[in-house]
Amino acid sequence: MRLFFKIILGLLLILLVGGWFLFVQPNPIVKAQGSQQVENADQVLSLFHDLRFSLRYRYQAKTLKVSHKQAESLVGFVQRALPNIKAEFDFDDTKAIASFSYQLPSWLLNRYINLTAIILPGEGLQLETVRVGALTIPGKWALGIAEYAANTYTNSEIATVAIAQIDTIDMNSRNIQISLYPMDSFLNEAKKVETGGDQKEAVSRNIRIAHYIRLLDGMYIPPATGQQASPSLSHYIQGLMEEAKIRSTAEGVSATQENEAAILALAAFAGHRQFANFVGDFSFSFDVIPQAKKRPSLFDREDLSLHFIFSAAIKLLSEQGISIAVGEFKELMDRRRGGSGYSFVDLAADMAGAHFAAMAMEPNYAQRLQAVLANRANESLFFPSVEGLEEGMNKAQFKAKYGEVDSPRYKAVVADIEARLNSLPISGQ
Repeated sequence: MRLFFKIILGLLLILLVGGWFLFVQPNPIVKAQGSQQVENADQVLSLFHDLRFSLRYRYQAKTLKVSHKQAESLVGFVQRALPNIKAEFDFDDTKAIASFSYQLPSWLLNRYINLTAIILPGEGLQLETVRVGALTIPGKWALGIAEYAANTYTNSEIATVAIAQIDTIDMNSRNIQISLYPMDSFLNEAKKVETGGDQKEAVSRNIRIAHYIRLLDGMYIPPATGQQASPSLSHYIQGLMEEAKIRSTAEGVSATQENEAAILALAAFAGHRQFANFVGDFSFSFDVIPQAKKRPSLFDREDLSLHFIFSAAIKLLSEQGISIAVGEFKELMDRRRGGSGYSFVDLAADMAGAHFAAMAMEPNYAQRLQAVLANRANESLFFPSVEGLEEGMNKAQFKAKYGEVDSPRYKAVVADIEARLNSLPISGQ
């Protein structure tokens, strides 16, 4: 028996060492910087409109056209959201090449896993080859492995349906055109996706969220007064945190879980009911998820409230870096002609929402946050002053003053916003 275990241990050691030398490399194959790639984010809006069309008219086929600049901006967003990943995407008449470099943690010597996939034009999704580290895999094999892994992880057929969603891919020197079948089957399958978590807990979470949505729907909110166009978001947050504080005192109840449910309920109720689709199925409680009769505001602006709410919810459903990168990318898109312009005020609202969610989910601060916010309705408890922050800059104005989003002047403004967030009462400073 000892000999058997020694053999198994030896084989595992050989696989680990072999895998390290086969897949791990000392340098990244992608050198591009995300701050440069997102320079043309203002050109992505038309692509987002096409995607929105596909989701809204789910029974109609749609062709997406992606230019070089749009593709570059999208992979730049990936780099801004996930700093350990570098990405590039390029194409010509004959093929598209997607390259990724993932930096391993420092305890693994900061080495890289590099991946390159060659995509061919034609019917469906055709991969010529996929190269991982020093290993080159035939495209069909790689696609099959990825499909099986994704389906297994999500306990669904989402990868199979996603691959089948592609009708044709055409390429030329200007753009890549992806013809999609109607999205209905994909969206239906997406509702079945699981992410490896405890499904019993997922059901419990949805029950908690539904409770807070009902609370919001029946909550008395003081009407707007004076020059206010809509009631302050602080009234909704006070009511939610007051309830979360009470429920968190029960035996076996987690303050972080109550905070999470309250924030996601707020996103569905005061943001948009479709946000609930990212969370789960609430048909057990609602035929139609109720909505606030009047959207709340921050600093007397409804747009800042939406920035704050959605950023907080995205933080809970992903990572803080993704939440802030979404906000930053949106502001870069707004620099286009006819857009509202780049706004550090909007970015501050995005960062404040992510900060609020992070504090709400920190076990050492969750109950303290409840206590602070349940005490009174006041925006200054969770939202920073935006005095002195610029907004309305078009692309030329932004570039003239700040250059890229990694420039020292840009980083100084972001650091100023972070300092304002850290001085808020909910931050425990």
